[in-house]
Amino acid sequence: MHDHRIENLKAKFSVIVCSSTRNKDNDTSGQEINSALREAGHDVTYYEVVKDDPDAIKDAVETALRQSDCLIISGGTGITSHDVTIETVRSIAEKEIHSFSTLFALLSYQQIGTSAIMSNSSAFLVNRKPVFCLPGSPSGASLGVKGIILKEIDHILHESRR
Repeated sequence: MHDHRIENLKAKFSVIVCSSTRNKDNDTSGQEINSALREAGHDVTYYEVVKDDPDAIKDAVETALRQSDCLIISGGTGITSHDVTIETVRSIAEKEIHSFSTLFALLSYQQIGTSAIMSNSSAFLVNRKPVFCLPGSPSGASLGVKGIILKEIDHILHESRR
């Protein structure tokens, strides 16, 4: 397999947190994602906390993608009736990156065991830009960002732009 990377990539990320209980003052997952991205040398051009509501999520995704190369969404990936992030993003995506879900589940299982089945983390292309949907827990969000996204974002961006 050949490896295509964008050398010295400084990507522009957007971060959205979907939650019915959090705001920017008490959101630890979004703050952890923002810190990890900046520490890796990337820019965070948009950060918002929105309710677990399909219309609010769609509006935030559209706004975020106008300002960035890629988007990370934290929250709303579980199994409660309020968790609508995956379904909402899937409805506006042109492609799903299925292997992301598989790899995240494997890494999550290695960390927390069978409780990993409670999260449906996924990745998509929306307007040819990667959108990653991660759990709302700080540990789950960190696992997705540090364990997968930061390791592959240059390759993902290279391929998604072709």
